[in-house]
Amino acid sequence: MVVGTTGWYEQVPHLRELVLSARTGFLCGSNFSIGVNLFFEVVQNAGAALKYDYSGQIFERHHMQKKDAPSGTAITIQKLIRESSGQNEELEIVSFREGDVVGMHEVVFNSANDRIYLCHDAKSRRGFAEGAVRAAEWLQGKSGFFEFRNIWREL
Repeated sequence: MVVGTTGWYEQVPHLRELVLSARTGFLCGSNFSIGVNLFFEVVQNAGAALKYDYSGQIFERHHMQKKDAPSGTAITIQKLIRESSGQNEELEIVSFREGDVVGMHEVVFNSANDRIYLCHDAKSRRGFAEGAVRAAEWLQGKSGFFEFRNIWREL
C-alpha cells in the first residue's frame, strides 16, 4: 500500500505494528515528488542556520480547493528543520490558498546580516503521480513500513 494523505501521523506506531504483523508492505509520504524530496534534504541542511542567530519562516501556497492547511509537505519541512537545528520551537507556517497553484513551498531564514530563500514550485501534478507510481513499483514484493523521503533515491 502506498499512502500520500496526511493528518493521521499520530497513528503511525499502531499502523507500523499492524503492517509488520501482517508481513505486508506499506510506504507513506507527505509528498511523492522527487524534487520536493530533494528540497527536504536541502531544507534539512539549511536548518543549521537557526543555530547562528537566524530566524525562520515557512510559506506554502496551493490551489483554492485544497482542504488542509498547512499542507503535509509544510509540516514535514517544519519537522525537518526542528530536528536539524536542535530547536524545540516550531517555525511558523503561513498558508495561502489561491487560484490554481499546484504547490509552492518557501523557507526563509533571516538574520541581521542577510536572508536565505529556499523554494520549490511544482509546475504540475505529474511529478507527484510519477513518484507515487515509482514508489508502488519499488514496494512490490517487499514487506515493512517505509517512508518515501527515506527511499526515494532507490527508485
